[in-house]
Amino acid sequence: MTFGGLFGRIALQMFFGLLLVIFAGGGLYWIVAFFLTIPAIGLSVLIFAPLEYISARLGARWFAWIAMPFVGALCPRLVALVDSNPNFAAGVHDLAYLSTMAGVFWTLSSVIVAYLQLPIVPDKRLFD
Repeated sequence: MTFGGLFGRIALQMFFGLLLVIFAGGGLYWIVAFFLTIPAIGLSVLIFAPLEYISARLGARWFAWIAMPFVGALCPRLVALVDSNPNFAAGVHDLAYLSTMAGVFWTLSSVIVAYLQLPIVPDKRLFD
């Protein structure tokens, strides 16, 4: 994955987050979504992109696409295991949901990027 591909996937993640805000009711949700895209960018750069890179080198990119939402849901729970603050454990469920959505958005953006990079093959029925 190139640096531009990473920016493209992050931009697609933000677009899907915008759609989620629009379907959630609009209003001032965009402020919440803006501050929640910062952790999504961090997850993308530090966890999702290296995982997809390693799986692509091993020839199992499809496995990474399936695993991304689960990895996103697991990240806050791993932090909760180490953290001693009891207040953090109360908000882990919401953070895990948002991280899962970041993983789903990463998977959607990766599938879209993979689809757009395919060569255009005409349908052979058009030439028979």
